[in-house]
Amino acid sequence: MRTFLLLFLCCSGLSAYGQKMLLLERANRARTTKFYIGDVLRFRLVGEENYWYERTITDILPETNTLMLDNFAVKLPEIQTLKMRRKPIWRILGGAAFSLGATLALATTVGRFGYQDKTVDAPSLYGLAAGSFGAGWYLNTPRKLKLGKKHRLRIVEVRFE
Repeated sequence: MRTFLLLFLCCSGLSAYGQKMLLLERANRARTTKFYIGDVLRFRLVGEENYWYERTITDILPETNTLMLDNFAVKLPEIQTLKMRRKPIWRILGGAAFSLGATLALATTVGRFGYQDKTVDAPSLYGLAAGSFGAGWYLNTPRKLKLGKKHRLRIVEVRFE
């Protein structure tokens, strides 16, 4: 057992290598979002085109401030906007609100027209269903982060010598 532990510690010291990452920083916040090689980025480049790219990070080059996205070189200042998924709690609440709106609209329709119940206040229930449906839709769409004063991208390389 001691021999195995000694061999393991010797080999673990040999496998120490550098780590490259892309950081998404927000102004006046210490917490960052980290992207590693193999992560997927959804972004828009600076310019007139209105197209979203979805590429995988294949390499990070800190010397030239460049990302290799599916073996296509993109400099960090060329990225204008990122699409990010919302936090899980907001996605869960969005799904609940979305299903509440759809179910409430269906139940109101069945109650009013299927059972011919005249006491159902259809306009207010349809309005509530549309509001809940819209809020759920909004919470399930990805956020668009415009890079500039509030958000920025930075490449960091950590080396173990």
